[in-house]
Amino acid sequence: MSKKQALTEFHRGSILAAAERLFGEKGIDKTTMDDIAREAEYSKATLYVYFQSKEEIVCDIVLHAMIILRKRIADASDASEEWNTAYYLLCNTMRHFFAENPAVYGVVLDLLSGRIEKRPDGEDMSELLRVGREINQIVLRFFQRGVTEACIGDTLPAEELLLLFWVWLSGVIATAAKAGDVIAHQLKKDTLQFFREGTTMLLRAFSPDVSAGESTVYHT
Repeated sequence: MSKKQALTEFHRGSILAAAERLFGEKGIDKTTMDDIAREAEYSKATLYVYFQSKEEIVCDIVLHAMIILRKRIADASDASEEWNTAYYLLCNTMRHFFAENPAVYGVVLDLLSGRIEKRPDGEDMSELLRVGREINQIVLRFFQRGVTEACIGDTLPAEELLLLFWVWLSGVIATAAKAGDVIAHQLKKDTLQFFREGTTMLLRAFSPDVSAGESTVYHT
């Protein structure tokens, strides 16, 4: 890498780090390019030297997160010979991903579940969709393994099973993260117990005639 390329990567990295902090504090929609320029301590004109738009910045941050997630999901799905154990590891991987990437988690889940309505053109978006398809293929192969090993039923079409998994799991994760006080006071449970029970219920929904077993893989 040349000195010029290294300097460009440094400036892009500084801008992306500033944007990610702001997305976590204010949300993506409420963060402007002016906000990012101030946080990164660059002029707005300099910001546009490295990124054409806020959408390009969002795509870069989301793509980086999804590439990491792709490896973690692949590792979790192959982490145990016991399919049920690997299932809980996979769910736990998503829980940790949410904790580490709260600002972009919603965008990632929209991509994985096909809920992105506005899809801007461009190489960055194409790459996001490609990585999203690869993640979904890993999860689909994992569920196909579950069917083969008689851990879940085969009554649902693969695409429907995948969509239900993402929608249900994202709801359990978001509720556990955002409604901890309600869970503690009304249900008398901690968020980890709530998450464990929610993912077990999801597994039983996929396999009504098969025991979901007990999760022993979750930890704080």
